[in-house]
Amino acid sequence: MIRSLFEGLRPDGILIIIEKILAKDSAFNRDFIKYYYDYKRRNQFSEMEITQKREALENVLIPYLLSENIILLKKCGFKQTELFFKWYNFAGFIAKK
Repeated sequence: MIRSLFEGLRPDGILIIIEKILAKDSAFNRDFIKYYYDYKRRNQFSEMEITQKREALENVLIPYLLSENIILLKKCGFKQTELFFKWYNFAGFIAKK
């Protein structure tokens, strides 16, 4: 999919992507998930909604490490990549063709 997006861009085109990522340390991953669920609860999500969303994404959304995402973007042909956002286990990347 990323290669297809790359090929559809004009020269010097930009791709902005927000991805769920893994931390290098599994303890951080567990903490980030806990903090994210706490955030959802504070924003009026029910336990059932949180559980249903988690179950819907299990074995479907397979996150990669931050470094793996950058490697993937470069393998697809992007010349420049930069991290512009990180919050818990979510990261925003900007990549230039």
